Amino acid sequence: MVCGATLEYLENEIKLQCTYCQKEFKGFIRCPNGHFVCDKCHNNQSIQLTKEICSATTSTNPLEIFEKIIESPKIPMLGCHHAFMAAGAFITAIKNEGSFEISENMIKEVYDRTQRQAIGGYCGLTGLCGIAPALGACFAIILGSKCGMDKEQKITMDAVSEIVKSIAELTGPSCCKAYARKSIEIAQNFLERNLQIKLLKSTDKTKCRDTKKHPHGCRKEKCPYY
Repeated sequence: MVCGATLEYLENEIKLQCTYCQKEFKGFIRCPNGHFVCDKCHNNQSIQLTKEICSATTSTNPLEIFEKIIESPKIPMLGCHHAFMAAGAFITAIKNEGSFEISENMIKEVYDRTQRQAIGGYCGLTGLCGIAPALGACFAIILGSKCGMDKEQKITMDAVSEIVKSIAELTGPSCCKAYARKSIEIAQNFLERNLQIKLLKSTDKTKCRDTKKHPHGCRKEKCPYY
């Protein structure tokens, strides 16, 4: 986002200063030229764009909404902003479908919960991509799931476990856009199968437009969106 150099991914966190807000953080990702961008500064523009597009659309196709968001050249190739975009697209499609009454406060809660678990680089450091809990937050919101509940919590956890498995099958190297697309598809199918909510699906195969932008190297034929 600053100079375009290939980022360094560290095994242990170090103290870093954000190039944009100048605040100090502990982090695992830095630029070899000394630049560092905190999660808030990295994600903010993408989140704002997500909110604008989601609030304006009437679509019930979550993948279509997601693709509309990532059309913008302002969206960085990789990063946890994809968790916010996937969750925003999914909860918006559910809202527009109408079976669940989704308020603006509920959508805000989805973003707030996503922010707690979508942390840059943690897919490699913990094995959990932030897109999974972000979509899990959508299921939790519509079901009213919380600790101590019975079927609501189980349904939410079952959805997340399917999403995590689908992401793992796309790894090598990681690609946030592929993760988000597949996670939305899995979440959409799970929603229809378990809650009988049918969201619109795209008839044409989704094709990635960012193959040449991937800093770790695109998986090409191994990716279903290549």
